[in-house]
Amino acid sequence: MFGKSNSDSLLNQSGRSYVGEGMQVEGEIYSSGAIDVSGLITGNVKVQEMVIFDTGSVRGNLYVEKLNIAGHVEGEIIANEVSLDKNAVVKGDILFKKSLKT
Repeated sequence: MFGKSNSDSLLNQSGRSYVGEGMQVEGEIYSSGAIDVSGLITGNVKVQEMVIFDTGSVRGNLYVEKLNIAGHVEGEIIANEVSLDKNAVVKGDILFKKSLKT
């Protein structure tokens, strides 16, 4: 009854998390995987890979290896690779090590 289902093990293997449009998360987020954001995150985020969709918003500092932004970010960004969509809005400094694509 409480054992792991096959879908649970598949989700854990993907290493991706999702913050949906109607969802708001407050606090620090740390992950060795990836996170996709369509909702709102208020707090600092440290992850391997992050995608902020056009409806997504982050208020806090981002420490990411690979970052794609189509939504809004208020805070400092420190990343290896940053990609900005034409609709991206960033209020803060962007520090990148490898590349910045606009």
